[in-house]
Amino acid sequence: MGAARLIGAISNVSKGRFTSLVGCTVPVQLAAMGGIGTTELAAAVAGAGGLGMVPAGTQPAAEPCGVNFLMPFSPSLDDITAAAGQRQVVEFFYADPRADVVSAAHGAGAVAGWQVGSVAEAVAAEKAGCDYVVAQGTEAGGHVRGSQRLDDLLAQVLSSVRIPVVAAGGIATAERTAALIRSGADAVRVGTRFVASPESGAHPDYIRMVLAATADDTVLTEWFSDGWANAPHRVLRSSVAAAHKTGWKGTVPPYRGVDRDPSDMAMYAGMGVGDVNRSQPAAEVVADLVRLL
Repeated sequence: MGAARLIGAISNVSKGRFTSLVGCTVPVQLAAMGGIGTTELAAAVAGAGGLGMVPAGTQPAAEPCGVNFLMPFSPSLDDITAAAGQRQVVEFFYADPRADVVSAAHGAGAVAGWQVGSVAEAVAAEKAGCDYVVAQGTEAGGHVRGSQRLDDLLAQVLSSVRIPVVAAGGIATAERTAALIRSGADAVRVGTRFVASPESGAHPDYIRMVLAATADDTVLTEWFSDGWANAPHRVLRSSVAAAHKTGWKGTVPPYRGVDRDPSDMAMYAGMGVGDVNRSQPAAEVVADLVRLL
């Protein structure tokens, strides 16, 4: 898609609560994918009008960009404050919402969000002072917090909180994006489709496996648990099968330049993977996701 068509596709999307809150122009948030979520990928999504996201410890990208903290790894309030001073958005995941970390983000001038897997967690996030929540269904790739499919969870969260709600889990098409926005979501969060973008840090073999996979080729497991136990995650079945043979349990996905066979590494992928059948620049992915809005 040429630059003029990209601009035209993106400019047709009206601003809403989430886009106004975080400063982007289209209701698409990049999932912060540990190990392969690069500064370049976040910058490309931001440049196309979405909200770029990077994992904690990754260099900030051009605004609008946010950083994601995984709470099981106990980030300090100083770390959160420092990140919030560099990024527009600070997001937290995989723990009960905490007012102190939200206050740390706000104190440095950032918007604060929490990715949740249940209605109770969404309500707690709002009470903790969060500006938005991400409702994650079990269709999501990577680590999964809750036990409900996205449509059910989204409906319940929307009726329980007043802050903007981002839908996450298995989203890879314009049709699904439009349906979720019509259902009341303020934005969508997408990860797997961006794995195949050239700006991602994914290993070429990982990308090839994603492009060849269907939704039935993913599985929710707890196998890849070194350093992060009792945390279900959705990956490609083939990576679990290979890991069972070698005993590999590392949580890091196959990244570009890894110096080992990537076949038994955690190939995180959501149930929308069957709709990811070609590698596209991140800007084209963003434009395609919002073309029906």
